[in-house]
Amino acid sequence: MPSTSPSTPPETSHDTPSSGTDSTQQPAEATAPIVTIYDVAKIAGVSYATVSRYLNGHPNVSKASAAKIDAAVAKTGFAPNSSARSLAKRRTHIVALIIHYNSKDVYNDPNILSFLDSANTRVAEEGWQLVTLLASNDDATSNIEQLVASGFADGYILFTFDFNDALLPIFAKRHLAAAISGTGYDRKSICPCVDVDNIGAMAEMIRYVLRDDNPPADRRRTRPAYISGPLDMPGAPERFTAFNRVIAERFGTEFEAPVAYSPKWSRDGGAQAIRQWASDGTINRIDCIIAASDTIAAGAIDELHRLGRRVPDDIAVSGFDNSAAATACTPQITTVDQHIERRGAVMADIVIRQINGEHVPDLTMMPTELIVRQSA
Repeated sequence: MPSTSPSTPPETSHDTPSSGTDSTQQPAEATAPIVTIYDVAKIAGVSYATVSRYLNGHPNVSKASAAKIDAAVAKTGFAPNSSARSLAKRRTHIVALIIHYNSKDVYNDPNILSFLDSANTRVAEEGWQLVTLLASNDDATSNIEQLVASGFADGYILFTFDFNDALLPIFAKRHLAAAISGTGYDRKSICPCVDVDNIGAMAEMIRYVLRDDNPPADRRRTRPAYISGPLDMPGAPERFTAFNRVIAERFGTEFEAPVAYSPKWSRDGGAQAIRQWASDGTINRIDCIIAASDTIAAGAIDELHRLGRRVPDDIAVSGFDNSAAATACTPQITTVDQHIERRGAVMADIVIRQINGEHVPDLTMMPTELIVRQSA
C-alpha cells in the first residue's frame, strides 16, 4: 500500500469579483441601459436574424458580418443571457470531448483514458451523451471547427496539449458552454479552466527524493538529474521550473544538474535520455532522476535495468501523474497523484452547469498528493 501525504488542499475555485452594487446598502443610482441583441445588430449594420444566427453558432454567416458583430459585441459589452439562449434553441443533450493530440499517442496515454472515463460517467448521470472528437491533424481540426460552429453539441470539453491550440479562437468568439484542461497557471483562459499546482506538487516530490532523513546516510541523494516533458505543452514548463528552484535552494545557484528533454510524454523519451547519459558518461555521476511524468520515468527505469543499474539502490527514479504506468512498473514509481480520473468529471460538471444557466468559476484547482512507492 503506497503512503500518501497531502500536497495541496481540496480543489478550489477562483473567480472574478462581481462589480455589481447592493441596492440595500448603496444610494440609488441611475441604471445603465440594458444592451440588447437589437443594439448589436444596429451597430453592426446587420439584421437581428444574422446576429442571432452568429451567436447561436450557425455557420451560414459571412466572415465580414461576423467581424462586424464581434466588433459591436466588444463595443457594447453585450452578453447574451444563457437562460434565454437555452430556450431559443433546442438542446441536443450532447457534450463533446475534444482531444487535440496525436491519435496514436491518445491510446497509449493512461491519463487520457482515465479522463475520458470520468467525463463520460458524469455526462451519463444527466442522461446525456458524451461524444469524443480527436483533432490529430489540420483537416480534423478544421472539421471540428465546423462542427462547433454548427452548434451540434450543447457543450464542449477541450483537452489540449498546446498553449496556442487552433481551436481556441472559435471558443473565444462564441458564447459556448465549455471548459479547458490544464492551461490555467498564470494565463487568462478564454473559458473556465481546470488545473493543478504543478510547481508546488513537483517541488514537494523533489524535496522528498532529496530528503536528508533518507537512511542510511550513504543512500542520501545528492546528485540529481531531470528528464523534462515537451516544454511547449502545459505542465512541462512548471515542473521544470520546480526542479530548478529546488535544486538552487538545496545545492546553490552554481550547481548544474544534468537535464534531458523528451519530445513526448512517452516511455521512449525516458529511455532515450538514459541511453544518451550512458553514452556520454553522465549516468555515472547521478544518483537520482526526477522525471516529468510516469511514462517518462517508466521508460527510464526500463533502460536502467537493461544497463544493469538497480532502482532505487543505484539510482532512484520518480515520476508525476500517478497513472497506470506507475504501478505497472517494477519497482512501482514514487509519483504525484493529480487525480486525472476526477478531472474529467469536474470539467464535465462545469460544462453541464453552464448549459443549465449556472455561473461557474474561471479557474478550478484540483488537489494533488505525494504517492511514495519503491522507486525513490
